[in-house]
Amino acid sequence: MSYPDNRITEVKDRLTELLCECDYLRSQLKKSEKLYRARIAKMSSEVVDSNPYSRLMALKRMGIVKNYEQIRVFTVAVVGVGGVGSVTAEMLTRCGIGKVNLFQVLNILA
Repeated sequence: MSYPDNRITEVKDRLTELLCECDYLRSQLKKSEKLYRARIAKMSSEVVDSNPYSRLMALKRMGIVKNYEQIRVFTVAVVGVGGVGSVTAEMLTRCGIGKVNLFQVLNILA
């Protein structure tokens, strides 16, 4: 089976375009990976700006909360992500909860 020369040239050109696009997307991915901070391996009760959980860990040091580190393994479901649910989900995330499952049912009545 033979193909016309112009078709082979078109396919080669398209392949070159796709390879260039892949290179561009890889470079964008590498840039975006640098935007995220590294996961905090161990929670410390020392209050520092680099540890977003440090103020909450200070509650443990003061004896107000016990075993605060365990919050990272909990999973919480928030049903309804409206005015109250969205704030609740945000606060749970800020407190360092392990996973937050969000459920929203939207029924529009005419």
